[in-house]
Amino acid sequence: FGVFHKWGESLWFPTIHEVARPEGSWPHIDERFLEGRRRHILEEYSAIQGLNEKSAKILVVGAGFIGVEWITELQHFFPKLGLTIIDALPQCLGPLPAKAAAYCSKYMQKKGIKEFYNMKYNAKDPNFYSSIGLPSGPDKEYICIGVKASNYFMPSETLSEKGPGGGGWILMDMTLAVKTREGKAWSTDEQGYSRIYAIGDCNYGCV
Repeated sequence: FGVFHKWGESLWFPTIHEVARPEGSWPHIDERFLEGRRRHILEEYSAIQGLNEKSAKILVVGAGFIGVEWITELQHFFPKLGLTIIDALPQCLGPLPAKAAAYCSKYMQKKGIKEFYNMKYNAKDPNFYSSIGLPSGPDKEYICIGVKASNYFMPSETLSEKGPGGGGWILMDMTLAVKTREGKAWSTDEQGYSRIYAIGDCNYGCV
């Protein structure tokens, strides 16, 4: 998710809801459908080709699974790019065993990818970019950190006011049935049984 985008938009999480699309980064593309997704992939590929031709400097923020996979793919298919990856943790791929993370780090070093760990992203700090070897800043940034709720299709009374990404997680009771902020069952049938349940990463319990 794009934690700094109002709707959580990123290349890996396109904005598809009707109310969010006008504020998306590519509102001319409707990624609810396969053709829209295909068009976006082609546009992104063309844009990266242009960056590659001028040996642009790219910063990937977040050295988790997505960040490491993305920067190594960029290096493989667009070898002229100047690539840098950062993470707030002391190593890449934090959940992996240390030997596995070291293997991936060694691969990135071999491919000329610059790594900076124990480094928090702070674009507002005038010294931040200089500290990672990009005094003039990157030509393109990819944010691959954090989580953000994407439940704006639900009524506000069923969403948390707090939590990662500023809240917006679906509230539920012990049966996973959606409830309101007042703790009342939401969307019940004529017998009082809940009809809507929140299962998986969308609910407040998962975070």
